[in-house]
Amino acid sequence: MLTVDQAQEIVLDSVSRLPAERAPLRQALGRTLAEPLVAAISLPPFDNSAMDGYAVVAEDTRGAGPDSPRRLKVVEVLPAGAVPQCEVVRGTAAQIMTGARVPQGADAVVMVEHTRPVPGGFVEILEEAKPGDNLRPAGEDIRAGDVALASGQVLGPGELGLAAALGCTEVKAVRRPRVMIVTTGHELVAPGGELPPGSIYNSNQTALAARVLTAGAEVADCLHVEDDAKAVEHALSSCEGADLILTTGGVSVGEYDFVKTALERLGEIKFWRVLMKPGKPVAFGMALRRPLFGLPGNPVSALVTFELLVAPALRKMRGWGNCLPPTVQARLLRDLTHEPPRREYRQAVTGHVDGEYVVDPVEKRGSAMLTSTIGSNSLVVIPETCERLGAGDQVTVIYPAYRE
Repeated sequence: MLTVDQAQEIVLDSVSRLPAERAPLRQALGRTLAEPLVAAISLPPFDNSAMDGYAVVAEDTRGAGPDSPRRLKVVEVLPAGAVPQCEVVRGTAAQIMTGARVPQGADAVVMVEHTRPVPGGFVEILEEAKPGDNLRPAGEDIRAGDVALASGQVLGPGELGLAAALGCTEVKAVRRPRVMIVTTGHELVAPGGELPPGSIYNSNQTALAARVLTAGAEVADCLHVEDDAKAVEHALSSCEGADLILTTGGVSVGEYDFVKTALERLGEIKFWRVLMKPGKPVAFGMALRRPLFGLPGNPVSALVTFELLVAPALRKMRGWGNCLPPTVQARLLRDLTHEPPRREYRQAVTGHVDGEYVVDPVEKRGSAMLTSTIGSNSLVVIPETCERLGAGDQVTVIYPAYRE
């Protein structure tokens, strides 16, 4: 039976980055830049004021104070967006607003709080200014011709804002993976329907669809089929519009577990069962040249195996460099016991307190107990051979879990 590390290596070796496409900025959030973005202009494109105040020649303000103001003639008022018409020379000033272009001749801006208007078009300066005070020089942020965003950069709000500030309307980004979700089982009923005896509502479809979205992918479609070999194979064969297929249930050793058989008929099984808890009966392979993950039917097991195996695959398909789940070292807040030989992943709440990470595992542990995931933001990793961890021990934690 494979270890988790071996399974992850097989998964990442089996998938590739998806093609890139031109994407409008408002549709590029969370996507990966496929080529460097070179600045066409400098930011800021001109010297501008960092404050509301008065643009002056700094030498005119030498020795200025509340009891020794320096009086200057106001030659112009400059709101943001205005083009200066006058040059500031000794003895003059221009009233200027934040972001407005600094007029020629001025080498400092005095904040409005340190000035006093005087009738007749004058202003009194109540504080000495030094050259460069409250000025934002052209190119201070980035210069034209510089690489503003490197290829492989994940596009968040700041990155998209920078692209917009440089005048871009679109970027070349890796396409989002499209994921087909197929749930299986006679016992599953769609939420909202009548619940016959022996049946349960289908929660995996909703939970996995949500996790697909938070993983930066798209849900191509959601299907549900009963435990029937032909129906399962037909459903998997209809996933032509998907880049990746997720199934839940039907991967164990029961008489009605048909996903593994369908995968064998449609492609190749690369592994079945992994030395982990929860989630041991997980399958992975290629079906019709697409990666297919057969996740367990228990909802917590499905989410944990998604985190450890599916999410890394989606990251690689999206063009990420580091695809494995993010981990931190944290101080354990309670004792834990564990039965070897499987590596275990416990739901937990992790936070940062007094300069260190601390982690508090949740009490509920059942692979069918969805309430154990409520409020949980991480997974405590318990090594295969470990039988006990004590409060205060340093442990590896997958954090954050269940979101990118």
